[in-house]
Amino acid sequence: MIKKLTFFVLFLIAGAVSLHANTAPVVSDVTAQQRDDGSMIVDIYYNVYDADGDEMTIFMQVSDDDGTTWDLSCNLASDDIGSGIYSGNNKHITWNVGSEHPNMQGDNFRFKIIAMDSGTGTVTDIDGNVYQTIIIGDHEWMAENLKVTHYRNGDPIPNVTNNNAWAGLLSGAYCYYNNDPANGATYGALYNWYAVYDSRELAPAGWHVPSDTEIMELEMHLGMSSSQANTTGWRGTNEGSKLAGGYDLWDNGNLRNNPDFGSSGFDFLPGGARSYFDGDFYGMDSLGYFWSSTESISTDAWYRLLYYDSPAVLRGDYRKENGFSVRCVRD
Repeated sequence: MIKKLTFFVLFLIAGAVSLHANTAPVVSDVTAQQRDDGSMIVDIYYNVYDADGDEMTIFMQVSDDDGTTWDLSCNLASDDIGSGIYSGNNKHITWNVGSEHPNMQGDNFRFKIIAMDSGTGTVTDIDGNVYQTIIIGDHEWMAENLKVTHYRNGDPIPNVTNNNAWAGLLSGAYCYYNNDPANGATYGALYNWYAVYDSRELAPAGWHVPSDTEIMELEMHLGMSSSQANTTGWRGTNEGSKLAGGYDLWDNGNLRNNPDFGSSGFDFLPGGARSYFDGDFYGMDSLGYFWSSTESISTDAWYRLLYYDSPAVLRGDYRKENGFSVRCVRD
């Protein structure tokens, strides 16, 4: 017997993120209907309008619990979704829910159709560093590692070069790999978590260091399941390869040899790390860590790791004194 989905209420939302000083797109008249031919395919229709005539990227989010969570995967959606969408009425998304969720049924489904201006943009930090940005899912991310040396209010972040001083530090600090500013130009700076969490803020105005949950959302948009995203250790299949960039900077291995290497535009590089234990640097060319803003226990915080010989992503928590890279996401 074919299981029938009942779509009780539809929500819609227009993306508030705009990469330029222009008008945000508007979504309207969203409807959804499951086909009655036994395929379990769902047809979603919507209108979208952008006053500036820009190309848009369309995203769909689905909830199966009355909107409490929005993490039901909809990767098998096609037609008027993704990039390259322009204003128009009766846009059509085909979602093959039967293949993606063969046992799904119920009447508590909600939808969000999100429209954002497509393309890449830039953001500038308080030091004047300009970073490329990229829209992935319904968030705009920095496509480069942070290299700022001042908090948002202008206070300097201490540049700690001595290994022993770094290992024992319980306040915010940054460094460059091997204390070489040339590495900072390519890979960005390494920050301990105390700098990440400082109330003076690392990120440019309008941006923030992502929470552990926001990084999970990024991973799930790239194909990781909710159950995988919420576990620790190595998770997913090729999401690490999708997040990585700079092919020639990575050691030869399964990360860069995956066919989806670099496909997300996140462009994460193997900037290495600095140890909380003795202040030593390690891992450039073979690994890259980046912090979340979320504490796990009083001494540790959540991070992500990409490794040259794995296409997956490691989620773990580690001592706050470690020096890791930082990415930021728009508020």
